[in-house]
Order: sequence, then C-alpha cells, then structure tokens
Amino acid sequence: MLIELFLCLGIISLASFIGVFTLGISNKKIEKYLEAMVAFAAGALLGDVFIHLIPELGETGFSTEISVTILLGMVTFFVLEKIIHWHHCHHLKHEKSCESFGYMSLTGDALHNIIDGLILGGAFLVNPVVGFSTAIAIFLHELPQEIGDFGILLKSGFTKKKALIFNFIISLTSFLGAIVAVILGSSISGLTNFFIAFAAGSFIYIAGTDLLPQLHKKFSKKQALVQIFFIVLGITIMASLLLIE
Repeated sequence: MLIELFLCLGIISLASFIGVFTLGISNKKIEKYLEAMVAFAAGALLGDVFIHLIPELGETGFSTEISVTILLGMVTFFVLEKIIHWHHCHHLKHEKSCESFGYMSLTGDALHNIIDGLILGGAFLVNPVVGFSTAIAIFLHELPQEIGDFGILLKSGFTKKKALIFNFIISLTSFLGAIVAVILGSSISGLTNFFIAFAAGSFIYIAGTDLLPQLHKKFSKKQALVQIFFIVLGITIMASLLLIE
C-alpha cells in the first residue's frame, strides 16, 4: 500500500513542472486548454465523491458525524482560500515586495498539499481502488492549479528556474500529510472514515466553487458542448475504475 501511495504522490508532485510547458504558448491557447482541463477535473472530482468516496462511507452507515465531517471539509477549504485571497489583497493594498507575495502563495500551497496528502493517505487506507481514484482526481485538479501557481511566482519576480524548483519542493509537502494519515489512521479507530468524509467535502467544494464557476465565464454553444463532454468524461473515468474492484 505504501509503495502505491508514494508512487501516486510522486506523480502528482511532477504536476508542479507543467507550468514550463505553457511558456511558449499564447494566452488564448492556454485558456482553451485550461477550459477542457477544468471541466475534466470537475467531472473527476465529483465522480470520485459520488462513485467511490460516499458509497464507501455508506458501507459502515451514513451518520450525522459523517455529514458534519463532509461539511468540515468544505468549510476548511473555504477558510484556506480566504486566507490566501486575504494575503493577495493585503499585498496589493500595502504594496509589499512582489517576491514576498510569491512566498506567501507558496505557504498557502504547502498547506493545501499537506491536506491533499492527508486525504490521499486516508483513501489508500480504505482500499487501492479508492486510493487510485482519489489520486487521479487530485492530479487532475493540480494541473490547472499548478499553471496558475507558476504564473503567480513569475509575476512575483521569481526566475523560471527558481519558480519551478520552489513549486516542486512545495509539492513534496503532500508526502508529510500522507505519512501522518497512514500513522494516525492505522492506530486510531474510525479515523479513516474521517479522512474519506473530509475528502468528499473538500472535493465538492473545489468542484462546486472553484472549477464549475470558471466554465460559466464565457458562453457559446460549442464551448458548452466541449465542457459537458469533458465533465462527463471525467465522471466516466471514475466510474470505469469500478471495473477493477
């Protein structure tokens, strides 16, 4: 289980290098590709929640505690985003050095990655299929996010090399979260269900407030069809994992 977990974390960490592939691409093309990636990630996150995570929780009885934990996952990510946005606004109002804002962004990203590690570690404690489906959902969500993080670091005055190195180092904090999840989940009864419910809440929040709203910023019939296709494709990928259970 640990080998599979660390392998997935390693692959997810490599997503931090995706920013370098956008350097020679026009903003118009990046937006086009990002739209498909965001729709695909939203479908995968929601697919993982409703096809893998919640059914897994239902096997042990869906209690009020589980509902509260799902809500806790949603509120936690709301607070995390508020902190990051507050630092952003604070930076703009008080004109702090650009590079200091880059480091604040990295700090917020580190906390996010630690939580992702906790979630993935808890998922693998349930079974490999839930672990792999959650890893795929996290990876797909990380791709557009890492492109944004890379852009923030460049705008903050980081060189391309420095931005890539720091982004990768910060991505490795997910291993810390995973190790904590495995240690605590193996020794504390009921903690695995907590991680799974927390993951469900966080994925619902990310898909519902970060990803799907981005798909409504521009509208055309062609865009709508492309978005629907990739959302359904993301859900289908999650559903197909049931075949290997």
